[in-house]
Amino acid sequence: MDALSHNAHQCITEKSGNLSQIDKSLGILGSATAGEPKNLSTLRLKLQGEEKNLSGELATCKVLAIASADLAQKIHQKQEALHAAMLLQRDHNLWQQALALQSVPVSTWVGEREFWLMQNGQSIFAQRSLQISFGVGVVVFALSLLLRAPLARKIHRQHPPPVAKNKFYHYVPLLAGISTSAAITALTNTLSPLIMLLLVTWGGYAFTAMFLALALSPTGVLSQHFDWPPQTLRSTLRRLRSIATLAAFGLAWLVMAPNDPLSLAHQDFFYSVYHLTLLGAVFWLIWRAGAHGPFHIYPLLRALTLLALTVTAAFTILGYRNLSNYLFFGLLMSLLAFGIGLFFSWELTDFWSRPPQPSSHWQRFLRRRLKLKNDQPLPWIAWLSTITHSFVWLGIAAFILYAWGLTHAGFTLLWKYFITGFAIGNFHIQPFRWAIAILLLILLFNINTVIQQYLANHSRIIGHMESGARHSVLSIVRYTGFIIAILIALSTAGVALHNFAIIAGALSVGIGFGLQNIVNNFVSGLILLLERPIRVGDWIQVGTTQGYVQKMSIRYTLILTFDRTEVFVPNSELIAGQVTNWMYTNSVLRLMIPFNIAHDADISLVKEILVAEGQKHPDVLQDDPRGIPPTALLLDVNENALQFYLRVYLDDCNKSFNVQTDLRASVVESLLRHNVVLAHQQQDVHIMPKQILPMEGKLAQPTGGR
Repeated sequence: MDALSHNAHQCITEKSGNLSQIDKSLGILGSATAGEPKNLSTLRLKLQGEEKNLSGELATCKVLAIASADLAQKIHQKQEALHAAMLLQRDHNLWQQALALQSVPVSTWVGEREFWLMQNGQSIFAQRSLQISFGVGVVVFALSLLLRAPLARKIHRQHPPPVAKNKFYHYVPLLAGISTSAAITALTNTLSPLIMLLLVTWGGYAFTAMFLALALSPTGVLSQHFDWPPQTLRSTLRRLRSIATLAAFGLAWLVMAPNDPLSLAHQDFFYSVYHLTLLGAVFWLIWRAGAHGPFHIYPLLRALTLLALTVTAAFTILGYRNLSNYLFFGLLMSLLAFGIGLFFSWELTDFWSRPPQPSSHWQRFLRRRLKLKNDQPLPWIAWLSTITHSFVWLGIAAFILYAWGLTHAGFTLLWKYFITGFAIGNFHIQPFRWAIAILLLILLFNINTVIQQYLANHSRIIGHMESGARHSVLSIVRYTGFIIAILIALSTAGVALHNFAIIAGALSVGIGFGLQNIVNNFVSGLILLLERPIRVGDWIQVGTTQGYVQKMSIRYTLILTFDRTEVFVPNSELIAGQVTNWMYTNSVLRLMIPFNIAHDADISLVKEILVAEGQKHPDVLQDDPRGIPPTALLLDVNENALQFYLRVYLDDCNKSFNVQTDLRASVVESLLRHNVVLAHQQQDVHIMPKQILPMEGKLAQPTGGR
């Protein structure tokens, strides 16, 4: 049906294209007119005949497409109905399964005993080759146990080895002994079903417990993310080891089951008991581990998982074997996949967030290639971490889908949609092209960053420019690179760039309603970057805000004030308003420092003191063409004081406040040493004797004084 539907849709596409070409040709020929050449009439008739035939073929293809779609839907519905009926089919319950074992004939039990305990007509334990293999395995186990500690110290070159590694080496002797026994029994052809069951069970236990101990040690991965006490870690390790042993036993049993003399109906009881035992172990693990962080913050998820395990156990007891197997495999594989995903995710997080280590080979290689220092972070770490985490969880998701019954055909269909895409309305989406576009966008963004870093640190092109000009060039390069990267990524994703005319029209409507300020700031930012009336590092004043330009972006300018406050000023205010730039042409600054002196002071002495103190300061320009030497000016005489000004020029306006503080302090001290009095505001009060007001009904007596 899939092939029929595919061919029908291909036929529709092909015939529709041919009809479109014929319609265009007929449109070019036009309607028949009297006296036209005969060849035109013949061609028109021929095209009309082809159009009629193609219309009939197109109708047939559409009928086939509709019929195949309807039939495929019916097949799918029938398949779902059969699957549901199979899952809900009820067999014997657990008690009936146990009673069914009584009807097993004695010959079957004899065959069962011979299947597990006999090989080649004799007991497997009486075979000398099997005894030798197990003896050699015990010897290898003992030797590995004795040599474990020295080898661990030699490998790690320290005493004792780390706790996590010590836990890892704890199971190496057991795994070595089991592997040796399995190899010898396989070579001597004494690998009977029972021996295989035992070896696989213990080997799976040793192999799984080795890595569980590594993860659950006090310095392992789990202890770094879970604040669990050592006792909880040890109890969790024991439960996980028991679950691993049961899983290895079940796997070995499934491998040996096809040759078992017991029929499948008689084996149901043993499968049910095994399911209940493993479900109980997993239930107990989740019940105890869920009471600790971070699982206790997800009580609903924990409750749903425990409920699903309970329901699966209930279906097992009631005899819904197919549904029980489906839920059993899906739940346990999902929990296993989720745990493995968390483990690898934490390992990747620790790996990528690990501080720079010169001893690491890959870090040393990258630093040498990128010419980075040891204290500089490696670039692209965040992107690499995101990509690796995405691949891990995509693999986990695929495994979970497989555990819940997604077949090879289902994965093929998903892969087909991922590659060829699907349509939403008139828009065709290809996830594969979008994934490539995203990766290309990440790569281009990082290349743009590397180019900026190279221009900022190593390039001779802008190295001779001052800091403001370099910032403008780097900003233009950054935004140009972003635009080019986005356009390339959209083109790779299959987005037609000519459709941006529609987007531009929509944006124009948006600008008319509420985006005027954003566009105004954007255009103002471009003007500031190109004309550069303000540069990074300039000391400017915008309204009541005064400070240094710390950053200039396409939308705003960041000003750092003198009290260390960061003010974000929209670029439109810098273009439309009045801006004072103290450092536009140079950083020279003139200071006019006022001093109020009493009226009876010696004017010449005061001027000498002011000039002398100005000449003493090291930051004041003396004989420099960019300014005038320190000068004392008497610019005002009022009723309170003689107002003198000390005029000085500084080569760096950043020192303005410090220089003013130093000069005011030194001038005041020098004036006081020369007995020059600083003036204060004063006011004269005159009392008129003839205009004394009465107080409490009486007239105050004139004093005759003033």
